[in-house]
Amino acid sequence: MAFTPPDSPRRRDRGREEAARRQRARLARDLGDEHGQAWAHQTPRPKRSKFTLIVGAIFIAFVVLGALPLVLRSGDGQLVQPNCTTPEVATGPAKIKPGTNFAWQAAGPQQGPYVLALDAASVTGPVGGPVTPDNGRVLSAPLTLTGCRSPQTLAAGPDNSGTHEVALFRHTGATWTRVAVSLLEVS
Repeated sequence: MAFTPPDSPRRRDRGREEAARRQRARLARDLGDEHGQAWAHQTPRPKRSKFTLIVGAIFIAFVVLGALPLVLRSGDGQLVQPNCTTPEVATGPAKIKPGTNFAWQAAGPQQGPYVLALDAASVTGPVGGPVTPDNGRVLSAPLTLTGCRSPQTLAAGPDNSGTHEVALFRHTGATWTRVAVSLLEVS
């Protein structure tokens, strides 16, 4: 035997409906409500659902525009994915105000070491010692890429406006070779 709620359209208790109609009619008569007496002889309307089409449309818009991109996102919240074959460097955000901080992250083969410099075309110096850029400044030296990716790190941005280069250098033999560049716009 299946139990269904008494207000289900599949199971109607005629005696209960008639008793409810008589009660509505008596109440309307006692109050002197002519409008209520007219409605007392009609079957009551079912309650409207609070889940309307507008609420449904808003929910679907939220899922499509808000939740799905977060769930289906391929990244792990980092600027670059681990890459053990090709060196790369990324900065974020791509556009900053003068003197504000920006984040950087490098990826590449674990064999290094690496140096990250701002506005430098080349760097010189020993592997374990102080590295000096020809222009700009060094952001990180020496840098190792454990797991083929560095941790995401904050650095102070340049004070002057314009397009700046964040370059990744790798020590190969006796020199430092520029292997990756990311552009940073300051305005």
